Order: sequence, then structure tokens, then C-alpha cells
Amino acid sequence: MGPNDQGWLFREGDLILGPVPSQQIIDKLYSGELLPQSEVQQLGSGRFEKVSEIPDFKVHVAKSEAKKRVDAHAHEHHSEQKKKRNRALAIGAGVLVTLGIVVAVLGSYLAVHTPNGKTAEELAWGDITIDAPTISKAKRRVDDELVDYQGSVKKPPTGTTAIAARNPTGTNPKLPTGTKPPLGNTDPDGMSMGEVDEAGINSVVSKNKSSLIPCIKTVAKPGVYLKIPIEFSIAEAGKVSKVWVDNPDLKDSGLQECLLKELQKWPFKSAHSGNSVNLSFNVGKKG
Repeated sequence: MGPNDQGWLFREGDLILGPVPSQQIIDKLYSGELLPQSEVQQLGSGRFEKVSEIPDFKVHVAKSEAKKRVDAHAHEHHSEQKKKRNRALAIGAGVLVTLGIVVAVLGSYLAVHTPNGKTAEELAWGDITIDAPTISKAKRRVDDELVDYQGSVKKPPTGTTAIAARNPTGTNPKLPTGTKPPLGNTDPDGMSMGEVDEAGINSVVSKNKSSLIPCIKTVAKPGVYLKIPIEFSIAEAGKVSKVWVDNPDLKDSGLQECLLKELQKWPFKSAHSGNSVNLSFNVGKKG
């Protein structure tokens, strides 16, 4: 393969191609276009021989075979690495999906079961806390101290005066010893008599009290501690009819109207009528 290199013919299927220089035969061996058993013929020789049988090409045949083995091993290694990456990605995706499910379930759980009996919404307002409610019989209050739900209580026509029925003797009527007056009766001082379903009322308050937080937020001031006692009265059919805010500074703030609007959505029962509930909101921290 030097000055005497007259070129080579080679078979490719049923075709005979060439002539090409010996270097091209070598290149085709390394590229895989020619195999050790491929037949080539040097111009002028008159016969085809296998590349592996020609002394000038034997070294290159051996090197090309070694190269094929290295390339095959590298390809196998690359394929295995790719499979491992795909498995790792699949596992990672599975972990993320599982984590997402756990977070969703945990979020739902915390929405119902949170520390100190608070709801998730209450925890979001860490500077607003709600004292435990107290329940008592409803008492009549001066109308200008409250927000009255129009339509819940019938008022006497204009120009007339409502007159409460009184005992002619001027004394309070007494029931026989050992009996309890029915819910809804009132004594002369306006105190509703009868049993109080504290458990039922407390249940409604506990489930719905966080709905009042947006109203409280409207009067909250950053860095200022504020205690806001409120009282609301449960009227006929369990409908909240009146609400008081025991803080003169908030009388014209619109807080009462906001509270009443929310309180009227609370699902009290008719058996809860005639009772009032006291709640106290603490905004900010003392000191």
C-alpha cells in the first residue's frame, strides 16, 4: 500500500465497486461498511479475497473488531445508565405524587383538627383569638344599642305603644314546686325562662365562629391590642335577630351590621330561641 497501490475493487451485495485506494478500504473496515469476510480485489490480481486474508489489512481488521467490541460495550453501558435514570425519574415522580397526596390529606385534616380546637382560618389570623362563649337567657336591651334584623320581630304600628300584660296583683306568678316553666316564657324583668340547650348552641358557635373573623379584621389595627365583646340574641325559629358590640368606639364602625349579616347564616334551631350568646374577640397581644 504505497507506490504500488493500484487501487481496490470491493463487493457490496451483487455490486462490484471501485477502484478505491487502500486507505478507503481501511476506513470502511472501521466504519463497519466492510466486514472481515467482505471480498476485495487488487487491480490486476484477477481474483477476489476476503479482507481478513490479505496481509496488508489484517492489522486493521483486528483493530476494527476491537473497536466494534468497545463501541458495543459503551452502547450497552449508555443504555443501562439511561434505564437507571428513567427508573430514578419514575421513582421521583411517584414520591412527588405521594407527597402531594399526603399534603392534601394533611391539609384537610388540619382544616378540621387543629391545635387548641382552632380552625385553619383562625390559625391564619394568629393575632385574633376567640374566648369561650357563655350562654344566658335573652334580656331586652335598649334598641339604640343594637343592630336589629328588620322583619324578625313585629313592631307595634306607629303612634301606638306596646303594653306588656302584667299580673293584676303586682306579683310574679309562681309555678308549682318541682315544675320547670316552658322555654319562651318571660318574667317581668324580661328574662327568658326554661331549659338552655348549651351543648347545641355551643356546637353551632364552635363550627361557625371563625366566619366572624373577617368582620373583626375590618376594625383591627396593626400593633394595637383590642378586646371586642359581642352579644347576640337568638329569636324565633333559631334566627339571630340582634347583636350588640360592647365597645363604644366601634358603635359607628359598621362592625355590628357585618356581624349580624354573618350571624344570620348560623344554623341555630328553634329550640335555641330566647337565648343570648356572649363572645369576646381579642385582637393583637397585650403588652
